[in-house]
Amino acid sequence: MTRSEDKLKIVLIGHVVSAATAIELPDRKSAQKQLVALHNFTRVVTDDDKLVDHVALLKQWQGVPSEQPFSVWEMYLCSGLLLGSHLERLGHDVKIVNWIDSDNAQDVFRDINEFQPDIVALSTTFILSPNQMSSVGTWLRSNIQSAFLLAGGHHIFTTLKYLDADQRVAYLENSGFDGFVNDTQGEDALVNLTRNFPNSLARVVNLLWKDVHGDVHENTCVSENNDVNETPILIDPSYRDSVVHIRTARSCGFKCAFCSYPTIAGPLSLMNLDIVIETLRQAKESGVKAVFFVDDTFNVPRERFEELIDRMIAEDLDLPWYSFLRCQYIDEPLVVKMRKSGCAGVFLGIESGSDQILNNMKKGAIVGFYWDGIRWLRENGITTVGSFLIGFPGETEETVEETRNFIEQSGLDYYFIQPFYYLHHTPVHKNAEKFGLSGNGLYWSHDTMDWRSAVKHINRLFLDIENTTFINPDYTLWEIAYLRTKGLTDSEIKDYRVKINNMTRNQMTRFGMSSSAVSSRSA
Repeated sequence: MTRSEDKLKIVLIGHVVSAATAIELPDRKSAQKQLVALHNFTRVVTDDDKLVDHVALLKQWQGVPSEQPFSVWEMYLCSGLLLGSHLERLGHDVKIVNWIDSDNAQDVFRDINEFQPDIVALSTTFILSPNQMSSVGTWLRSNIQSAFLLAGGHHIFTTLKYLDADQRVAYLENSGFDGFVNDTQGEDALVNLTRNFPNSLARVVNLLWKDVHGDVHENTCVSENNDVNETPILIDPSYRDSVVHIRTARSCGFKCAFCSYPTIAGPLSLMNLDIVIETLRQAKESGVKAVFFVDDTFNVPRERFEELIDRMIAEDLDLPWYSFLRCQYIDEPLVVKMRKSGCAGVFLGIESGSDQILNNMKKGAIVGFYWDGIRWLRENGITTVGSFLIGFPGETEETVEETRNFIEQSGLDYYFIQPFYYLHHTPVHKNAEKFGLSGNGLYWSHDTMDWRSAVKHINRLFLDIENTTFINPDYTLWEIAYLRTKGLTDSEIKDYRVKINNMTRNQMTRFGMSSSAVSSRSA
């Protein structure tokens, strides 16, 4: 029997946190200020001069023993569940590792090496830069010597998209990985890699890989169009007491001018609701504590969403769930049914309190939709987290003030603000000349604002806003869902966030305002 016909051992890693949960402040004052300014809204400085992740600090406050896990990343992410289920159906032995960080690395790497995997695959949804990619790859390679290290997902595809052939080769060589899956989906590529591993990798479409001699090969690229109904997630009792992320659709039917997801993911593809209900039934029977629907527009199309809600009620699942939500597609009776079906919290991509900016963004919404929607959600006990962007083309001091007023008065439970991030594969790039827009990523300018002004506005709004609670931009609604499963009440979660925000205000006075990144996702 050839190796390609054997059952393989495969490890799927959801995320690698490259920075330690607690970072020692450097001795030099200037270096301290620079470091803290980069992490003002995601970490706080403690009395012993360490820059600590919010949830890691809460772990200390709660008296959780150091050996026990207490991290938002404990949640099972959709990519690992989806690919793991698919590979298990094909007969492979799969181990899912939700996350690796400085706290659990020793135990996780020991478990991985004892498993003796043939392939270790990393999702790069939360990899943000080439430097982070190289750091993560080098760390994995130094701790996992024998397996084929593979990476795929959003970062890989969007990075390789802008590189020429020589640059793509160099990127793989410098990354610490043995292979990249170069496609937005990648399910077929991963399956074909397992079928041709290790001696026939030249046959695997959408694979950039190194052979045993270290030479890099780039195979043919053909866009995948996998049927979402062929990769249902399987949930068993091993996921008891956890939060699981599942999808009921791929991509997004909207074309928001700042967002790259529909461009990257292709046309909206909807899963059969029978499959969705079966997955939820498995989650309930397995003792899962909550479900997070990762669909970008979970409640669109509305008719499908309402049918799903009705079926969840009829099944009497009584399973807390969280999702992204568009307020222009809800009304009060639907919100009542959402709550009855188990809805515990929603993420609202509001982006701006100015109708002018919403129009520039092509959001398909007006501010009035959000006033009503937030009120209905709040009256039915559904937690709301509002997301906002500052600095989109057309933004002025006046439109920023409209956003500040909305956040203060809307009744949102939580909010966070990030600067506009200029990606050249988003729809706004086509109108760059119209707005006088130039630059790339975090560093941009246009006719009415530049990135420095946007960050200054964000600092000011954080310090000024009183009626709504700022939440960690890295964790957002995830944090609420996770901490509830750990037994914290809503008032305890709110008290924790208020305490963190007060510490953040103090450190901004001591070390200075945020100077560029507002979250690690915009670093």
